[in-house]
Amino acid sequence: MPSAVLAACGVLGGCQANVFLLELILKGSPNTLYALTFAQYLVVALFSLPLVAVVDFSSRYGCIVPLCLRPSRLRTRHKLTLCLAAWLMSVAGNLVFGLYISVPVHATFRSLPLLMNMFVGYFFLGKRYTASQVVCTVTITAGLILLTVEKSRRMRVGSPDSQVKEISDEHFWWVIGVLALLCTTVFSTGLSMFQEHMYKAALQVEAASKKTDHPEKQVNSKSSLTPAPMWAEALFYSHAVGVPLFFLRADRLVSEFAAISPHSYTQFALNAFTQFVCVTSVYILNSKTSAFTLILTLTLRKLGTFVLSVIYFGHYRYFNATEWIAMCAALAASAMYPLLPKA
Repeated sequence: MPSAVLAACGVLGGCQANVFLLELILKGSPNTLYALTFAQYLVVALFSLPLVAVVDFSSRYGCIVPLCLRPSRLRTRHKLTLCLAAWLMSVAGNLVFGLYISVPVHATFRSLPLLMNMFVGYFFLGKRYTASQVVCTVTITAGLILLTVEKSRRMRVGSPDSQVKEISDEHFWWVIGVLALLCTTVFSTGLSMFQEHMYKAALQVEAASKKTDHPEKQVNSKSSLTPAPMWAEALFYSHAVGVPLFFLRADRLVSEFAAISPHSYTQFALNAFTQFVCVTSVYILNSKTSAFTLILTLTLRKLGTFVLSVIYFGHYRYFNATEWIAMCAALAASAMYPLLPKA
């Protein structure tokens, strides 16, 4: 339980600090989000390496190089699928901030997984939900629709001094950002379900291996190294294998790193480190606690992000009454959902 408490603190503190630093970077070096995502991936891969590897200078474990990876528990194809999906989601999730999507709007749209989980649970998993749970998800959906429609209307109208072409271009890229945000949010729901399937498949293989006497079917039978926790293995490989993918746009990496303003260097480094704290805490909390605890902790973090961004960075100046009602309704419903009785 102490590890779960630390993980919850890591989510509430690390993830909150990560988003705060992200907003500072958006103000000082706004066109560097691809480079920032690369830095996050690199730091998470390096800092999580000790969780899945040991230093072996004596060749006690038969490794050719001094750094010896622990035996794998997850299937290779599952790790590759997780890596590609997580990479696409991370890159798109960060790039939407460059498409006129503010942090409060981003935090509001992150309420959507509750609706997606209910949809999948009802139609595909045979789950049933109470009337209060349905009301919450309907409120979230209505709030997101109202926020999107009102924001779109205001961007089409623009300010009196705005050029027609500027309004049209800004509105076009904002629509692209909203679509990308919707896709990444839906994608994250599917990714969490895939991770659950991945862990179950690995446990089934391990359970089956204990019932056979065939050495080739025994999991990790050839090594005296103990395997890493599955969450640590998923964390490391999903980031380490994703690092080379950034070099598909090597020219963009170089140009964005060159565009970082000097006062943003420290913010970049701290953002990458807090990303490691945040994502590691989420993985640990997911493995040590119930889904209720995880959802509640993430919801509290999301509410904290919204309040800090609105007050500290002054986003309250850019929302009208309709947008305030839409955002507050969606966030309040997502905060209440984990506390409601189940069917």
